Amino acid sequence: MKKSKAFFSSLSARLIFLIVIGAFLLAITLVAICVILTNRILTENTAAQMNLFCEERGDDMNTEFLRVEDAVGSLARWTRNKIPDVKKISEDGKLRDGIGKDADDLIRFMTEHNEFIQGAYIHYSLDITGVTDREEGVYYTRNSDGKFSIIPFTQKEIEEDPVAEYWYYGPIKNKKAVWTKPYYDASADDYLISYVEPVFIEDKPVAIIGIDISFSRLLKWVDSLKYQKTGYMYLKEADGSVHYHLADLGQDHLHSDEEDQITDNAELMSQPKTGDELIRYYFDGRDRAMAFVTLRNGMKFVLCDDYHSVFSARNRAINVMVWISLGMTVVLAGIAALMANRITGPLRKLTSAANEISKGDYDVILPPERNDEVGELSRAFRIAVDNTRARTEDIKARIRVQEHRLEQNAQTMKQQEDDLLTMRNLAYVDSLTGVKNKHAYEDTAGIIDEQIKAGTAEFAVIMCDLNYLKLINDTRGHQAGDAALKKAARILCNAFPMSTVFRIGGDEFVVIPSVLEYARFDEKIDALKAILRKQKETTEDILDRTSFAFGSAVFERESDHSFKDVFERADQNMYEEKKKIHAADGISTGR
Repeated sequence: MKKSKAFFSSLSARLIFLIVIGAFLLAITLVAICVILTNRILTENTAAQMNLFCEERGDDMNTEFLRVEDAVGSLARWTRNKIPDVKKISEDGKLRDGIGKDADDLIRFMTEHNEFIQGAYIHYSLDITGVTDREEGVYYTRNSDGKFSIIPFTQKEIEEDPVAEYWYYGPIKNKKAVWTKPYYDASADDYLISYVEPVFIEDKPVAIIGIDISFSRLLKWVDSLKYQKTGYMYLKEADGSVHYHLADLGQDHLHSDEEDQITDNAELMSQPKTGDELIRYYFDGRDRAMAFVTLRNGMKFVLCDDYHSVFSARNRAINVMVWISLGMTVVLAGIAALMANRITGPLRKLTSAANEISKGDYDVILPPERNDEVGELSRAFRIAVDNTRARTEDIKARIRVQEHRLEQNAQTMKQQEDDLLTMRNLAYVDSLTGVKNKHAYEDTAGIIDEQIKAGTAEFAVIMCDLNYLKLINDTRGHQAGDAALKKAARILCNAFPMSTVFRIGGDEFVVIPSVLEYARFDEKIDALKAILRKQKETTEDILDRTSFAFGSAVFERESDHSFKDVFERADQNMYEEKKKIHAADGISTGR
């Protein structure tokens, strides 16, 4: 408490403290006002702009959808007026054909000049015609030149059409005009959405009237829509289960709402549109903002943009206010420093003296020891200098002793580390062949399993087995067998000079190629085969030449879940090769 009272009894300290605190509070107040007012005004304005842009583009698309609905409705009413009754249309094939011919000009007039429309059709229902090989109705599709042409489509093909559920059975089941979800039509080689209206007479389905829209061309138009610099638009299902982008169309996995981490206004996701608000969310680590409207076909038309890009004007305004506040703080701090400089001059002299003392110069000149704060500090400095001078010599002597001890300890620890490394290397070496032993192999396999879990593994395994080792031991003795093992190890080391060779059993070796040799894996395997062929050519006696079977396997990220999976494939490949070698040598001995 005494120290605090002494500090605040100083006029210079009190003045500096008050000015700095005042400047800080002013800056905080200005920033708070800036953030609150600017954020409210510009946020509302930005949200209104995005929603207006989204609604205007949605109106453009709804206009196209409304034209399609009107065209289908007109065709349905026209077709209904042409049909006298269920019995007549069922029995009179010429009447059905005549209606199709009469509809030609009407269909072309309504659809041919709309670039989004891929096809249009009038099909009589199977309830009227039955399943026949006869064409019942007309089916127009757009050719590569942009013109409509009629293609044959029989009633039997309706039953066989894999997408009939969308354009035929679904509308009849609903008994009303419906928009379908996007589906792939192989005959058009395109993704389509269809607006289909069934014609009923006496509660019996008579015909299906529909127009197909090229979903890919629709998405291409959507992709062409840009908002400011980074905004873009896309379509999605009403429940958010599928997001449609032209580049992703046809892929197995399509983005959905579940992959978006929504942080603000999540309740709007279930609404028909965002209105005057924006939804904020994170996707793929990026901060995003979203507005949407619901279209006539039930899909949602979404506008997305980078959150910080959307609110760049707001952020710039806030930054300006922050810099103004900081500038005022700096100006006020400068005034405080100027005023305090006249008071703190003697204190700077003491600071300079303290710096010289810290460098070991105790022969400094201190300010006069007057009866004020500076005089008290000067007396305290003088006493401290005298005491520090005496203690410094004692500390230097102790430091020299401690440095000597630390140097000795460091040398001891270095020797212990070298001994430990030597012992570890010896524990990993096979005493007979000089390659790595089974213990080293198991540790390496464990390390690779960790890499597989982390998703960074990329490796191959070569499993080798020395042929006829038991026969060599039985006929020529274990010294000959040991020599064969050593020679096999040398061959593998020569074939893979930059890789690790392990002896994991009596006659079994494993090679794990290094990064460089893994990159030339096929070339290194061919080199090993060449060495073995050369060994075989040296002698006809299978016990005099070094012969071993080997099999290799490369890590497959999609199917391999552990090092053991790759090893077992390599081992199986080696065993198949071994059987071939034994058969060629006329030997029936085991592995």
